[in-house]
Amino acid sequence: MDKNEQRLKMIGASIKRKREETGYTQKLVAEHLDITEKTYSEYERGKTQPPLLKLIAIAEFFECRLDELLVGISPAPDDQAQHIASLLHGLKRADRHHIVKIVEKIVLIAKGKIKVDT
Repeated sequence: MDKNEQRLKMIGASIKRKREETGYTQKLVAEHLDITEKTYSEYERGKTQPPLLKLIAIAEFFECRLDELLVGISPAPDDQAQHIASLLHGLKRADRHHIVKIVEKIVLIAKGKIKVDT
């Protein structure tokens, strides 16, 4: 899978996550966007690239910022951190705390600061 295919999959997953958070059906979103349900499904599956104006309409429909739909496709650390933050949104404080502790440990392992027992 090339880089652009990976990006399409990530955008599709982000669109799907937003739709599921709202509880809307694919059919409802497709009707609002004036496209077929099949076309919308292809956006979510990363099979078809949504045109920029459709992405803007999707963000407006889900009442989110456009960049929230694109989070995760950039290799920049700040963008990746924003993606992690968006994943934490809606979780209980205690759950977020545990996840942050796990991420901290993974970072220490990746930096070679601690060793993993195998």
